[in-house]
Amino acid sequence: MKRPDESVIDPPDVPSPSTGVTREGLIYDADHAVLARGLTRRGFLKVSALTGATLVAAPVAGSLWRPRSSLAAETDFTFAILADSHTMGSKNPRMKTRLQAAIREINALSPAPDFVMYMGDAVHDGSPEQFKYFEDIIARLKPKTYYIPGEHDWYLDMGEYYQTHLIKGQVPYSFDHKGAHIVALNGINFNDFWSARQLTPEERMAVAGTLNHAMPGPFRLGKAQLDWLEKDLANVPKDAAIFVFTHPPLYHYYRPWNFWTEDAPDAHAILKPFRNVQVFHGHVHQIVQHQIANMKFLSTLSTSWPHPYPETYQTLELKGQMPRSNPAMPFDGLGWSSNKVAGGIVKHEDILWTGNPPKV
Repeated sequence: MKRPDESVIDPPDVPSPSTGVTREGLIYDADHAVLARGLTRRGFLKVSALTGATLVAAPVAGSLWRPRSSLAAETDFTFAILADSHTMGSKNPRMKTRLQAAIREINALSPAPDFVMYMGDAVHDGSPEQFKYFEDIIARLKPKTYYIPGEHDWYLDMGEYYQTHLIKGQVPYSFDHKGAHIVALNGINFNDFWSARQLTPEERMAVAGTLNHAMPGPFRLGKAQLDWLEKDLANVPKDAAIFVFTHPPLYHYYRPWNFWTEDAPDAHAILKPFRNVQVFHGHVHQIVQHQIANMKFLSTLSTSWPHPYPETYQTLELKGQMPRSNPAMPFDGLGWSSNKVAGGIVKHEDILWTGNPPKV
């Protein structure tokens, strides 16, 4: 994957309003294009609910309000999220070290999480050798683990290894857990850019795995998956807690880096009748919170490398320096997330290693 700061990228014509937080606690207020001293939880909810603004959260524990479900079967539980490990085998052992650190921390949680959702990009080039390397590492993770694919897992063999060895079935899929309905989507579908060009599997993987490559176009769920989602939710009560997991953002965040799902509005239309929807995603390697109508969106940190925030900060003429991770700190900007569900309320905590790096 190309690092975004290695290429010159034209910003979109109409940037989304954003709010970012520096390490010093100063907040980029996109509505007023100034640095402010703080944003309260009440202020966060007011901004997100009324404007639908993209909110880049501070590197501390956070929580999102969620209405109480009337499901009698609803009980408390916890789950963890891991994402974007990009393990590469011996050519980049740091990826292994970071993933191992996250596994140790998750295994040490008390109580143990009911499950872990792995959000994709387990490997970098999609080869069987890299997958076996990843599987040897992830085998030490104690809780039950569910998987969804990232583009780096998929486009060498079109998902054959991932579905056979990790998902062990098809994606999308869903299941019910203690009153919550869990939906796992395949968000990394591209239009066929390889057949007419007669690309080899390796060439196809290289294109799909380049963050800002123009050839593939944006990610899509596709009509078949949207039809599946509508059918899957047909008998789910409208006040049920619904957790949706997908690799790329299920909204339009930043197209030049393909932080984007083209047909996300079609998924939103299916989800809007439900009053209790939380959507989690990976792919962006940064902390982002977003809200559209009743749907709350939350990113997951990566364990491989952090991305800077998009250049929309510059087009908004925001004052001050956009926060970037320090490359001299091997765990800066990285981590995983812990989630506690109680009475229909989700408390999400970003385990960001910047201030408290793991011991190795």
